[in-house]
Amino acid sequence: MFGRLLAKAALLLTVVTGFTAVAQDQGRNDNPPAVNTTATNETTETRRVVPRNLRVLFITAKGCEKCEAELKRLRQTGGEFESMQARGWKIGATADSHIQIVDRADVPEFAELLTARELPSVICVENGEVLRYFKHGCTTPLDAWTFGWLMKGQNERPKAAVPEEIQVETTGHYPLRGNHWSVEGDFNPTSATLVTHLRGSNHVSQIAAEWKIEEWSVEELRSLHDDLHEREGFSGTFTQLPAAQTGVGQFGAGRKF
Repeated sequence: MFGRLLAKAALLLTVVTGFTAVAQDQGRNDNPPAVNTTATNETTETRRVVPRNLRVLFITAKGCEKCEAELKRLRQTGGEFESMQARGWKIGATADSHIQIVDRADVPEFAELLTARELPSVICVENGEVLRYFKHGCTTPLDAWTFGWLMKGQNERPKAAVPEEIQVETTGHYPLRGNHWSVEGDFNPTSATLVTHLRGSNHVSQIAAEWKIEEWSVEELRSLHDDLHEREGFSGTFTQLPAAQTGVGQFGAGRKF
């Protein structure tokens, strides 16, 4: 009698142990895998870049030291690009950027335009057409305000107060005017700076041979420089207009952007 009870107890223990093992195996099989392999294709798929119709192209070239130096200046910590990106500008190599940095070889459609233009070349394009471009030389620096103008066509740069004396020196060689342009970013150039610039390659062909501008006052030199730029596109030697046709009244459109 005791032997049959012991045998039944052993059999019951074996059955319970078996159920427990099966339940544990079933529980392990019900756990999902740590990595869902079926979703990897969707998460790693490269999204198609949709080009911006209106954007600024910052065009460089391999081996262009000036391009590298300009990009280094713009990209430096606390620089123009960092402050612009903080305000929502996208700047990079892809066509969906507000400012797209590209190599000259990658924009063959602008090859003719770039042959006579200094690099880096900065242009605003829309529908494949050039709307505006940044001109090196006498313009204000290439900064956030300039990029804003390129994109919008609106000059939002704060107007800097440029001190003007009530009475200025004049030799009577040239009519004076106000609201002066900068000379290579300098809003208070010296007489020597003005003469050197006017005698340089940008303006030498526009200066009458008989003009001894070295003897002119700073205000006369600045007035001449302003008028030359506001008459861009003029061909031939620049000649002085009568006083009634020059000065602040006719050329008060604004300082060069």
